[in-house]
Amino acid sequence: MDFGGALARLRASRLAFDPDRGEGVVLYADAPPDGRSWRYAVIARSAGDVEEQETALAEVLEFEGG
Repeated sequence: MDFGGALARLRASRLAFDPDRGEGVVLYADAPPDGRSWRYAVIARSAGDVEEQETALAEVLEFEGG
């Protein structure tokens, strides 16, 4: 999957960073060379929210880890 495809999945699942909500996932590098290890940051209101978003991110991008 390329960067545009990954971003589209984040937006469709409402995981992409939204300045109005003040939280979400930011991809900060192009598609990973191994096809799995996306570079990202999760911005959230609490540690629990970070864990929740990371779990959802793994499902949306179909990978484990980060």
